[in-house]
Amino acid sequence: MKSIGIRVEPSEIYYVILEREDDGVNFSFSLQKLVLPKALNDDIPKQLSFIRTTLFSIICEYDIQYAGLKTTEGLAQTKSVFRMNIEGVIQELFADSTIKTYFAGTYTSIAARVNNNSTTIKESCKGENNILGIDIWDTLNQKHRECVFSALAATNYQIGDGE
Repeated sequence: MKSIGIRVEPSEIYYVILEREDDGVNFSFSLQKLVLPKALNDDIPKQLSFIRTTLFSIICEYDIQYAGLKTTEGLAQTKSVFRMNIEGVIQELFADSTIKTYFAGTYTSIAARVNNNSTTIKESCKGENNILGIDIWDTLNQKHRECVFSALAATNYQIGDGE
């Protein structure tokens, strides 16, 4: 089963393509980043079109079945309207593609889907713990860690009881 987890920044989109084995425990992933071309800096509609087209190609190429999007936290100190536009385009893409199941949410909704609590998930994304037991966890940046959790949450992967 293949899933994609996505985390948006205003000038780049981080994503992880995750493949889970049949036993549901062993998984491998590929870390990627989509950078918006500087030639499109002043043309927001073309930037959004580029993002949608590129992600659609990725979904088709890798036969992605599940997708998760880590969205802006409701209490974010500085909200980027452009980031929210990108997140909206990505959600529309999920709804209009071959993806079977998708979700978009914050740490709280990710935690609920992986049977854990948001504090533990947030700490793990910051690198304060490694609840998934991934060998290279310390080498990942926070955005790619969020992508891993989003991809797992899209498939309702159960980490543990989090209590």
